[in-house]
Amino acid sequence: MRMQFLGAAETTSGACYLIRAGDRQVLVDCGLFHGSEELKQRNYGDFPFEPSSIDAVILTHAHIDHSGLLPKLVKHGFKGPIYATAVTCDLCSIMLADSGHIQESEVERKNRKRIRRGQDPLTPIYTVDDADKAMKQFKRMVYDEEVEILPSIRVRFRDAGHILGAAIVELWVMEKGETTKLVFSGDLGNLDQPIVRDPTFITEADILVIESTYGTRTHENREDRTEHLAHVVNATMKRGGNLLIPAFALGRTQDVLYSLRVLQDKGAIPPLNIYIDSPLATKATAVFQEHARVFDYETRTMIKEGRSPFEAPHVHYTESVEESMRLNSVAGGLVIISASGMADAGRIKHHLKHNLWRRQATVLLVGYQAQGTLGRRLQDGADEVRIHGEMVKVAATIETISGFSAHADQGALLNWLRRFRYIGRVFVTHGEKESCHGFAELIRSELKVPTVVPKLDESFDLQGAETLSTWDSEYQDFHVAEDFSGVLQVAKGAETRFRGAYGLSQRRYKVENHFFTLFNMGSARHFFAQLALARLVEQGKLDQSKLGAPSAKPLWEEKLRELVPSETPWDVVAREVFEPAALRQSSYYYLDHAPAAAATGYTTTRQGQTVENVYAILEEGLKPQLFSTAHDLKRLWNVLAQGEFLKPEKVMELVAPYQEGSMAGFYTIEGKAPGVHVIFGGRLEEPRSIIVLSNGEVAVRAVFDQLLSYEGKGW
Repeated sequence: MRMQFLGAAETTSGACYLIRAGDRQVLVDCGLFHGSEELKQRNYGDFPFEPSSIDAVILTHAHIDHSGLLPKLVKHGFKGPIYATAVTCDLCSIMLADSGHIQESEVERKNRKRIRRGQDPLTPIYTVDDADKAMKQFKRMVYDEEVEILPSIRVRFRDAGHILGAAIVELWVMEKGETTKLVFSGDLGNLDQPIVRDPTFITEADILVIESTYGTRTHENREDRTEHLAHVVNATMKRGGNLLIPAFALGRTQDVLYSLRVLQDKGAIPPLNIYIDSPLATKATAVFQEHARVFDYETRTMIKEGRSPFEAPHVHYTESVEESMRLNSVAGGLVIISASGMADAGRIKHHLKHNLWRRQATVLLVGYQAQGTLGRRLQDGADEVRIHGEMVKVAATIETISGFSAHADQGALLNWLRRFRYIGRVFVTHGEKESCHGFAELIRSELKVPTVVPKLDESFDLQGAETLSTWDSEYQDFHVAEDFSGVLQVAKGAETRFRGAYGLSQRRYKVENHFFTLFNMGSARHFFAQLALARLVEQGKLDQSKLGAPSAKPLWEEKLRELVPSETPWDVVAREVFEPAALRQSSYYYLDHAPAAAATGYTTTRQGQTVENVYAILEEGLKPQLFSTAHDLKRLWNVLAQGEFLKPEKVMELVAPYQEGSMAGFYTIEGKAPGVHVIFGGRLEEPRSIIVLSNGEVAVRAVFDQLLSYEGKGW
């Protein structure tokens, strides 16, 4: 059995774990990435597996960082069942549709600007319609019932105490006569949280995958949190300002309403005008009320006594955009709870834009703020922030109450772990790098259990409690020179078998290379021009005789310019290669106008100095240069192998001159320029690919040859 960590590895988003057992493949969660631009790019890229090959999905809960890519999965060919609790199914019906609407709206807004700039329009990751179609594949489960979902695979959902409907997943997998029990904590809640019940304690696991969002931190206790909230409310109302609370529509909004109701019942805060300015939060609250039977005892008692935190004269649910906009004309006296919880999208951004500059106002952060989000920048003390393209001064008071988090803190996580009688091995996930590594070290020292922090896309072979990283076993001798700068990837079809990022993309600003860094392709751009020419021939728009014989030598970009003089070569390549092959991250840029994600090339002078090489493209002048990513090059290789982009015989004719030495059936395209060295290619059978991209000139061939040496080992 093999498990691959395709999300929530050294980060808090994109939860997705792939289990392969025999000929069966199961996903646990399929979440949307948020945070840094590198992570967000994964939302737009191909899945690192073939969606149609997945037999089933097990969903821990409805939060978008766990469920948000399910419509994309279905859209791209997944036909199997999605198992989730009944509450999670109901919540996903609104969460996923809302996510699709946001993506449609964001793309529409961006496309207005792109069209004015003459750029090609973007397409959303998925739409509302895609989300609705995905819901048809959901299968409702109940807590504590063990169900066989596939031959030799059984699952049981246990209450995670995180949000309503959230589950811990127990998964039994039988392979070769031996059963391995895997436990996925999902997102765990603290004890004694409002509305939800406490997490279920589990006693045994061969393999435990546990979250670590707050693995190195401790929340305020419930009493301190309530006192802190009362202080923030009273201080803001005394100043005459508005209190803005960015809150997740699902879970956090309902928790805040609960606490405000308790404080008002005690007389600790004055009567308030509370506005829930989030259509999604309004719908989520309605779902909560429909499932009141699964609330904890305290909340059920409040409702029975007529003190529902969700229904009161002072609580208003805004629906229309006009109602939301009217709130911005009120300078003080309101409590506005609005999504998103990290202030990165939604109506909260409009309220922040109209209130951040007011000294009387307060912004209260009540949830985890991931790196790269607007909420995190406010939390870290930014003096000004950009909202909707405009810089806004931060004069408002910024407060944080961590105790509202639906995630267990370090103490609660350890308390849950200590109730196990047996754990074979622990994988620590769903935490920023510092948090997951710090918590892993604590588990090792306190519980004396083997503990691993997996890297993004890393695979592990599992047998009972025995585990071995395939990266360690299959690439144990792999190394790169200290001065190598770039990224590499080995793939078999859609599956990423190994990858790495090294060095800096911009030394001046200490920006590291990462998987979605754009690299100048140097002379390898001629291969793209060659593909464009071949497409034009297949369409009958060019005569094959004018091209001459396929070769790795000619300057195909110049040939393209000669044969299609009415268009620039880069426009033709964009239309004939980028668009049909869906290479969404590839484009041409002038070197002095390259985007921030592009790596700056570094070359060595005759005196042995390494210098930034922004303008010096020898013999090329200042023509636009082709930039691409490891992701797009893997996609291109797979597209060529499928035989739809070009006829198979034409593909073989084109790649024949690029055969790698004496290795029959293995082809490589190499590109160079000052400060640039790239090599990519592989086999077209299955297909298999190796990609090495560098913004330097050191050790690229040595790195590629190392990876190539594993070809004989069945990669």
